[in-house]
Amino acid sequence: MIETESKIHHSRKNIFFVFFYLALFVISFRLFYWQIIKGQSLQEEGESQTLRKLENKGLRGQIFTSDNYLLVGNELVYDLKLDKQNFQGDSSYLAYKLSEIAIQDNWQSENLDELSHEDREALRKNLEQEILQKFSSKSNWPKLLDKLSEASKKEVENLGNTFLYFDESYQRFYPEASMAAHLTGFVGRDDNANEVGRYGIEGALEDELKPRFEKNLFKMDALGFLLAGQKYESKNLNGRDITLTIRRDIQNLAEQNLKWGIEKYQADRGEIIILDSKTGKILSLATWPSYEQWRYFKYPGEVLKNPSLTRLYEPGSTFKTLTISAGIDSAVINKDTICTKCAGPRQIAGYSIKTWNDVYNPNISMIDGYAKSDNTAMIFISDLLGTDRFVSYLKKFGIGSNIDIDLQDDTRTPFPNKIGPVETATISFGQGISTNSLELIRAVNVIANQGKMLEPIIVEKVFDHQNETEIISPIKEGEQIISKESATTVTEMMIEAALHGEAQWIASDKYTVAAKTGTSQVPDPSGGYKEDETIASFIGFAPASNPRFTMLVKLENPKSSPWAAETAAPLWYKVADKLMILLNITPDK
Repeated sequence: MIETESKIHHSRKNIFFVFFYLALFVISFRLFYWQIIKGQSLQEEGESQTLRKLENKGLRGQIFTSDNYLLVGNELVYDLKLDKQNFQGDSSYLAYKLSEIAIQDNWQSENLDELSHEDREALRKNLEQEILQKFSSKSNWPKLLDKLSEASKKEVENLGNTFLYFDESYQRFYPEASMAAHLTGFVGRDDNANEVGRYGIEGALEDELKPRFEKNLFKMDALGFLLAGQKYESKNLNGRDITLTIRRDIQNLAEQNLKWGIEKYQADRGEIIILDSKTGKILSLATWPSYEQWRYFKYPGEVLKNPSLTRLYEPGSTFKTLTISAGIDSAVINKDTICTKCAGPRQIAGYSIKTWNDVYNPNISMIDGYAKSDNTAMIFISDLLGTDRFVSYLKKFGIGSNIDIDLQDDTRTPFPNKIGPVETATISFGQGISTNSLELIRAVNVIANQGKMLEPIIVEKVFDHQNETEIISPIKEGEQIISKESATTVTEMMIEAALHGEAQWIASDKYTVAAKTGTSQVPDPSGGYKEDETIASFIGFAPASNPRFTMLVKLENPKSSPWAAETAAPLWYKVADKLMILLNITPDK
C-alpha cells in the first residue's frame, strides 16, 4: 500500500514538472515570438496608432478683371450627411423638410419665380424622393444633400435633428453672374471625379489655377493632439490668381449692347471684340448666345466653345483690308492707281465674277474701289500681286496660323487645298477663305499699330500665393508686317471707306474712324451659298490719327436687314460712342 502511494506521488511529481516545463516553454516561445519575430511589426503598429496623416488642400485660384473686380471666386458650401445607424426619426418627414429647404440651392438656376406652383411642387417632390432613396444607401453616413448655402445650413440646424452633420467644401462662385463666360470657362469633373478646368481660362491655365496639396505625418496622443515638440505650420496652398486684361465696365458695355443688337436686328448670334490697339490687350470679348458657368451641363457642347476662336466664317469685304495692304506694301498699287479691269464682271477660268451689287466703275481708283467695296478692284490687285506673293502676305497677317493666347480651343483657318486663278480672285474680296474673329481683328490691328503684328493678350498678371510674387505678362513690341508708311496709307483709305462707303450715313461727327463693312454669304454644306443668310460685320479703329481701340462687331444672319451697313455698323458706332467716354478719349473733330 505504501509502495503504491509512493508510485502515485512520484507520478504526480513528474506530471507537474512536465506541465511546468511545458508552460515555461510556451511562455519563452511567446516572448521570443512577440519580441523577436513580431517586435518590428508591433512597433510599427504602435506608431501607426499615434501617427496621423494630415492632408491640407488649398483653394482654386481666382479670376479678376483688370480693374480688380472678381469674376470667378470660391464660395463655402456644406454637404449634409446622416448618421443612419443612430437615426430614429421619421425619414419621410425629414426628407420633406429638407427638400423645402434645399430647393432654392439645388434648383436656383431653374428660375423658380417664373414657374407655376404646380411645376415648382413637382421639382420639390423629385428632390424629396432623391433624398428618401439615400436613406436606403449601404453607407452608414449617406450624403443627403450637397453644396448647401450658409442660409440653408442654418435652416437645417433649426430642425434640431442631432443625427445630421455637415462637411465643408468649396465651389466656384460668380459674383458677376455669367459675364465673360466664354473667357473664364468653368470647372467640371474628369473621369476620376476630380475637379478640372474646362474651356477658356479655366481650361487653358488649369496648372496655374489648381490648388496645391500637402501631406504630413504627425505623432498624436489618444485625444488627437500633437505630441510635445511637434508643430504644424499652415501654408498657403491656393492656386494662382489670374487677372485678365478685360475691364468690367467695357465688358458689360459690349455684352449689353450685343444683346440689344441681336434683338433689334433679329440675328441668330454675334460677337463684339475690343482690343487696345497699341498693346493687343483684349478689353472686351462679348459673345451671344452665352451660358451660365455654374450649370454648364445644361448646355450643348457647341455653346460652351468660344466662337471667337472656334467658329470659322467667310469674312467678306472686311478681308479687303488685307488685300489693299498687300498691294500698297508691295508697291504694285498706290491709293490713286486706276483699275483698268473694273468695267464689268471678270471672266476667270470659265467663271464670271461680279461685284456685290452688279454695278461697275470703269477707271475707278483704288481708294474709291475700296470705299465702294468693289470686288473687281480687289481682283485687279491680286492679279498684280500673283498668287504666291498674295498668299505670302496673308500668312504674314496671321491667316492660317493659331492665335497665341491663353484660352483653350483654337480653330486654325484652313487655306484652300488648291489656290488657282479663281480661288486667288475670290479670296481677294473675302470669299472662299475662312477665318475666326480673333484672327481677323489681329490682322486688321496691324494697320492700327503702324504695321506691327501684336498677338491678342487676355492675361494681365498672375499672382503666386506660395512665393507671394506677381508675374506680369510682358507687352511684346510685335513683328513689322508691313511698313509704317504702308499702314498710314491704308489708314487713309479706311477713313475714306468709313466716310464715303456703305455705312457713311452713320459716320461719327466727333471722332475719325478707320473702318470697313463686310456682308458675307454663308456656305451651304450641299454646295454653293445659302440665299437667305448673311454674316454682317464692321471692323475698324479710332481715333484714326492715334488709335486707342480696334473693334469688331459681327452679327450672324440678321433678319431685319442682310447688310452690315444697316446692322453691324450702327451697333459698332453705338458701342464706340460710349467707349470714347470710358477710355477718356478726346474727340479729334
